[in-house]
Parts: sequence; structure tokens; C-alpha cells
Amino acid sequence: MKINIQQQGDDYLRLQILDDPHTLYNMLKEKCLERDDVLLCGYARDQTFENSLIFQIKTEKGTNPVDVLIDSSRELIKTTQEFRRAFDEAYPE
Repeated sequence: MKINIQQQGDDYLRLQILDDPHTLYNMLKEKCLERDDVLLCGYARDQTFENSLIFQIKTEKGTNPVDVLIDSSRELIKTTQEFRRAFDEAYPE
């Protein structure tokens, strides 16, 4: 995976993400949108010939979109770890 920052401001972040499936970014988008200070979050396939997608976050003034992305990523990790524990308990080896 390779990430290129295409645009960054106080309340906006636009990333190009290369060589990675969109499934992760759908979950990350949903996690970001759970926050009240996120105005827009989404992704789309890049219109270039590269295998990439564009991920964008727009936040309210005073909310750093990089912090939102990091916090949401951490929450997603926590959720997947909880799922893994519950699954392991339900289906022990």
C-alpha cells in the first residue's frame, strides 16, 4: 500500500491510496462518519490508469482531519480485535 497526500488543509484531507482494495476504506469511512464533527467522508476509484482510490474527509472548523483519520483507524482496530476475541470464544480451536 502506498499513500500520497494530494491536498491537506486545516479542515480537509485528500489522499490517493495505491494498490489496496476498497473494503477497508468503506469501514473507515463509516467510522469517520459516526463523528459529529465530520461533514463529509468518502472515497472513489481514481480516474487515472492507476489502481488507486481517492479518500476525502471534510471536518468542521477546528477539527483536524488527520486526527479524525487516526482516531477512526484506532477505533476500527479495536472493533476488529473485539470481533476476533468473540469469534475465538465462539469457535475455539
